[in-house]
Amino acid sequence: MKFAVLHISDLHRDLCDEVANEWLLDSLGHDFNQFNEQTPTILRPTLCIVTGDLVHGVASGTKNADEELKRQYAQAEEFLIGLANRFFEGDRERVVILPGNHDVCLNDVMSSVQRIEIPIELEKRARLVEELFTPISALRWSWRELCFFKITNGDMYRDRFRYFASTYNSFYQGKRKYQLEPEQQFDVFDFANLGFCVIALNSCFNNDPLRRAGAFHPNTLTEACRALRQSNRDGWLTAVAWHHNFVGGPTQDDYLDAGFLQLLIDAGASLGFHGHQHLPECFDERFRLGNKPRKITIVSASTLCAEPNNLRPGIPRSYNIVELDTSNWSGRVHQRQMVNMLMSLPVWGPGHFINNNNSYTDFELCKPLLIRSTQLDIHLALVRAEKLLGTRLWREAIEVLEEIKEVALARPLLAKALDELGDDRLTITTIWPPLNNTEAVVLGSAVLKGGTREEAEAFIRLSLVTDELDASVRDISRRIIERRLK
Repeated sequence: MKFAVLHISDLHRDLCDEVANEWLLDSLGHDFNQFNEQTPTILRPTLCIVTGDLVHGVASGTKNADEELKRQYAQAEEFLIGLANRFFEGDRERVVILPGNHDVCLNDVMSSVQRIEIPIELEKRARLVEELFTPISALRWSWRELCFFKITNGDMYRDRFRYFASTYNSFYQGKRKYQLEPEQQFDVFDFANLGFCVIALNSCFNNDPLRRAGAFHPNTLTEACRALRQSNRDGWLTAVAWHHNFVGGPTQDDYLDAGFLQLLIDAGASLGFHGHQHLPECFDERFRLGNKPRKITIVSASTLCAEPNNLRPGIPRSYNIVELDTSNWSGRVHQRQMVNMLMSLPVWGPGHFINNNNSYTDFELCKPLLIRSTQLDIHLALVRAEKLLGTRLWREAIEVLEEIKEVALARPLLAKALDELGDDRLTITTIWPPLNNTEAVVLGSAVLKGGTREEAEAFIRLSLVTDELDASVRDISRRIIERRLK
């Protein structure tokens, strides 16, 4: 299986020179149309991963801050809907989104904290410093104001992602719901037709402008590892997406501890996606907690829309196309960068990876921990079909069962679904020839009601029909002869 992922990140607009959604979508579409002319050619993406920072955000205390934040989120949602409609057949499940550090309501953050001045007493200072560096501390230090702040309204602080959550819920039209409790801030996106899974995590646990380090809530990592190990994903390519990078200089603190990668590698993740640093990269991180010869390939996307003063020197806006081949377990990242200087009217072209001086870089994928059994797919299909039958979704059940209709256990379910649906033409094309008496009766009823004369003649000549002593089969054969062949 070969497919491609559109990887974009850090969508926050230059508020002084905003890119309009229509131009941004048109510019991406125009670039996609050039993919066959590139050397090497580039696959059009099958799905999209957006690794956070949907909006620029609004400084706390800004006049009409809530209205401006709502405007930015409405703009971001409109872009994401347009992305799904134009490039992914309107299927929003094919667009994976997650939050970044820009996606908080800063008014909520600053309204949830109380200022604490540096005490005169050395002992009190020492206690505050000790508290500041405890895990999951409610204490913050501001270098700008040279004082401490403490979270005193935990509910308001927790809800700082409420605007993101509202946009998330609206974008997925209620099919997915973003939780405000940090221990539940993860989601799983399965693409069974591709044998691919993406687990989306929030790397902004306990993160705010006063505590910039990225982190995951321990429960979200636990659930991510459990999801990676679930047997229904055996043999799949599994990926994890988050926002923060995990390397920084000595004066920086806004990155993740790389140790969490070891947990994901151990659970079977082969691929990671992130943004935040506005730097396109692709590299491997190897397993170091044992002798397993495993690794994870990390793909970082630059920013799609950031303002000039938020770009790294010499690194323009860009996005990635990540090609994945699960037959050879290999991949290729194509970097597409902005090639003009009109910040509100971007044009895209080949980018540049520093490590190889090319617009693309190749990598090997770490194979799954377990080979996928054919019997597993059959079992999962049967379970899904039974659920669909239980909710009287006959046509959907038939679509699932047609894929495994040579399996004996699937045939009775398929016959039942066809009989209940009552689509004579579909029944005739799906279970001809019948393999047992039940199927013969269902098929015969369809031929009786909606079959052609030729199909009626062919049915009564079937050996299962002519030789059968079952009263139901003989009765349907007699009725076909009387109604169709006289």
